[in-house]
Amino acid sequence: MRTETLVARLFPEQAAISGREKLISALAAFAAIAAMIWASQLLAQPEHRSFVAASMGSSAVLLFAAFHSPMSQPWALLGGHLVSAAIGVLCARLIPDPVLAAAAAVGLALLAMHWLRCLHPPAGATAVFAVIGGQPIHALGWSYVFLVVGVNAALLLVAALLLNNLLPGRRYPMRRSPAGAANAPAGLVSRAARPEHEDIVAALRGMDTFIDVAEEDLERIYLLATVNRQKRTLGSVVCRDIMTRNVTSVSPQTPLSAVWEVLRQRNIRGVPVVDEDGRVVGMVAISDFLKNTDWNWNRRGRLRCLLTSPRQAPSTAADIMTAPVIALREDTHVADLFATFASHGINHVPVTAADGSLAGIITRLDLLNLFGSQVGDRRAA
Repeated sequence: MRTETLVARLFPEQAAISGREKLISALAAFAAIAAMIWASQLLAQPEHRSFVAASMGSSAVLLFAAFHSPMSQPWALLGGHLVSAAIGVLCARLIPDPVLAAAAAVGLALLAMHWLRCLHPPAGATAVFAVIGGQPIHALGWSYVFLVVGVNAALLLVAALLLNNLLPGRRYPMRRSPAGAANAPAGLVSRAARPEHEDIVAALRGMDTFIDVAEEDLERIYLLATVNRQKRTLGSVVCRDIMTRNVTSVSPQTPLSAVWEVLRQRNIRGVPVVDEDGRVVGMVAISDFLKNTDWNWNRRGRLRCLLTSPRQAPSTAADIMTAPVIALREDTHVADLFATFASHGINHVPVTAADGSLAGIITRLDLLNLFGSQVGDRRAA
């Protein structure tokens, strides 16, 4: 075996994580363990005051450095530790040889966690410690399961729930999304190109081994990889490259009759609404007029009523505009437009400059023109 291959196998690359995320994980684990030990000492009986399961340190690594892992979820934490502790106590009592008892405790705990779907690696240490912890642990008996391990695990879970949901960019426990609804820019990937949730599950079963990643995460990884491939195919085209400039806009105080004339004369479906500083504050589309039309009138009178009625009815662009507006920065990659159009069901997106002012607008037709030009370039090449 080549030296490079051996080194690569012994020291495999880990996922690229920012320094900020590493620091947050470390500080969260520090706070959680400190709080768990302090609370355990307060809740424990005087004779149990000094007992804290060392395996909770390993659990903290999972809960705060790999909180998305199936092994880090609440049932894995509680079920894994409690089941393993109980098996460890039984093995310590029923098997005289400590070596055989420790080995049996780990093996049986692993089997039980597999069957109960609560696989949690640190729980293996919980089972072993029930055997080799010495007379103080043996004297606890079943109290080791509930008053030490159970209390420790419950307190650590509370800390994980609080910290992982207070820290930005984290969510715990991981919520199982509906089948086929991975949290990824679905608009960038055609339905035919996306694997169904059942396909992911079938692939995992076909591997016949435990993969420390949820099915939803695998689907999301696949979708994001597909998105990146499409961005690479499209090149470095951004919104400013395809947007329509010198866009007609209206103010929030523009009468609806004037807004309608803009739409009719320019044969467009929507017009941006900007404030006195030129910042986009809303969007008025034909659908907004239809939503605010009194449909109890006859066909000819419905829209006329909306545009001319003096009664307490919408009278300006501000009254019917869609706000907050769905807009993109001019340096946004055009591939992100697919997700915006698909997820919001819209036909036009205002493009803003860095200061929030209106820079242009993009429609679905602009995207079609972009693809048409790329197809033409490829054929010419």
